[in-house]
Amino acid sequence: MSTDYKSIQLRTHTHRNNKKKIINDPVYGFISIPDDFIFDLIEHPFVQRLRRIKQLGMTHLVYPGALHTRFHHVIGAMHLMEKAIAVIRKKGHPISREEERAALIAILLHDIGHGPFSHALEYDIVNGVSHEKISVHFIEALKKEFPSNHDDLERALLIFSNTYHKKFLHQLVSSQLDMDRLDYLTRDSFFTGVSEGIIGTERIIEMLNVHHDQLVVEE
Repeated sequence: MSTDYKSIQLRTHTHRNNKKKIINDPVYGFISIPDDFIFDLIEHPFVQRLRRIKQLGMTHLVYPGALHTRFHHVIGAMHLMEKAIAVIRKKGHPISREEERAALIAILLHDIGHGPFSHALEYDIVNGVSHEKISVHFIEALKKEFPSNHDDLERALLIFSNTYHKKFLHQLVSSQLDMDRLDYLTRDSFFTGVSEGIIGTERIIEMLNVHHDQLVVEE
């Protein structure tokens, strides 16, 4: 029985370059990774290290189920961001593909500055420095590692730091209505087994709109 080495090599190469992955999330079900570059960012050690950082620090000592990680959270927040952008775009507000990618990158990377035990050691590992500032440092480092995607990361950094001209994009990342909060309320409730944080995430996202460049909920 002969082996077609070239065929095996081609299949292996194709497999390694298949970045259209699906994640089975316990809260939302199947989440598709929307973009090849976002897949590369998820694979990067800066993001992979979030698998080893518990979302709720030492809360698992009281609620044994609270073993979920920052990695769970950023993937879920990215999923909600994709849905929110689709809703806002459907309501007539222009969001380019480049802006969508930047917003997804911004929410994916918003927590990469977290250290061990999350907020429990927020200002102790690096004295007086927030995880947001460390996240900015990491994003700057990624710009050097991915020069071909420098513009994507720069745009994401502008959105993250609230210096992009469309302010509502930053509000989707950090505000009273952000995708960060919508995810952690639902996710933390799910894994701790409590009901206090269970909210109508889909309903809230479906009612999002933009008025005078501000993120709002329809009356």
